[in-house]
Amino acid sequence: MSIEIISTNCLTKSIECEQVTERNLLKIKIPKARAFKYITLNEGIAQFAVERNINFLDYRFIEGYEAIWSQEHDVIECEIELPQRGFVFDRIFRSNKDVSEAGKLIIDTHLTNVKVELSEVSYEFHLLDIYKDTARSRPMMDIERFDRRKNWATSLKITGVNVTSHDKAKEIIETIFASICFQFDCKTNLPLMLAVERSFSSVKTDNSATENLELTAVNQKYDTEALSLYWYAQSSIGMPLLQYLALYQVIEFYYPIYSELAAQKKVANTLKDPCFNSHNEKDIARIFNIVKSASPARSELSQLESTFRECIDVSLLRDWLKSENNREEYFRSKNAVKLSEYQVNSNADDGDLLKQVWQRFYNIRCRIVHTKGAEGELDVLHPQSKEVKNLGYDIELANFLAHRVLISSSKPINAA
Repeated sequence: MSIEIISTNCLTKSIECEQVTERNLLKIKIPKARAFKYITLNEGIAQFAVERNINFLDYRFIEGYEAIWSQEHDVIECEIELPQRGFVFDRIFRSNKDVSEAGKLIIDTHLTNVKVELSEVSYEFHLLDIYKDTARSRPMMDIERFDRRKNWATSLKITGVNVTSHDKAKEIIETIFASICFQFDCKTNLPLMLAVERSFSSVKTDNSATENLELTAVNQKYDTEALSLYWYAQSSIGMPLLQYLALYQVIEFYYPIYSELAAQKKVANTLKDPCFNSHNEKDIARIFNIVKSASPARSELSQLESTFRECIDVSLLRDWLKSENNREEYFRSKNAVKLSEYQVNSNADDGDLLKQVWQRFYNIRCRIVHTKGAEGELDVLHPQSKEVKNLGYDIELANFLAHRVLISSSKPINAA
């Protein structure tokens, strides 16, 4: 059996593997930086790999990118793509006969003995990519479909750089490969990008929620601009930083309303005073002083605080945090601290809990846009930051907060 052959090759190369005998599968631990990632093969794909002499065991994953490298073959390979879609080599270069017939585009690097090509992904890359992440619940792909799908993806490949470590391979991707993509963008107006590592996280769905669904009468309307930002966030799956910022902007839209609410109430009360005289300079000065005293001191964080105090019901917030054990535990975990020093303790007093939430929400936002937070300059969060993989629960929190602010700010549909 081919699974036995590959299992023996794993032993020879000191690669850990495990046979799942009841399903006739082989799980293999492929190194990735200082960790690893599982791939799972059945007998059919194992036989295909043996027959085609696909040397995937000589390769390692590169952290942060859809990429592999091999010291044995002195090669680094990284998938490239266009925004929201793949980069199909034959389709892009079909009008360029020299390139399409050769099946590759050779790129000059001006480095001695270094060769770079843009072409369809290799079998080694394709196999490692398709059969990784066993946590995904999906059927094992058959050989015909596996072979057919190979030409759907394109990669950059470089040889001759004498790559001997993961960090060196990643550095080359972030320098040479990134420069090639940028040049391609400048010359073709096609925004070619390095494919960043996919988490394959999916939207959580609860089918039971629709079983006895009963929609109530629609009697509230929402601000178009804020709702547009909200839907933009929902459509940004796979782009966690963009999604988080869009949800922050939903709440930020209401800062002018809630940050000046106290001053608005004072002005309203002054105007309602029967003794107020619009022709009296002292009375007009009182209005001016109320507005003047409120405006200069309103930092962005204080505006967020005011908005939360008006819109967020702490009891609902606490119930939401406690509705999932993993969620509640996360906000007090070490992974939560990697994103922000402000943890959220669902057992804190109402005032403290709300403060923890607005501090954390604002702190993460500042890391994304790299502005100065309350504690000074922050380390920037970018798409390849290791901490980004922990952002899921914070996006859920941002989504909850946006819901509450939108609901609190809604108006009756029949209002003028």
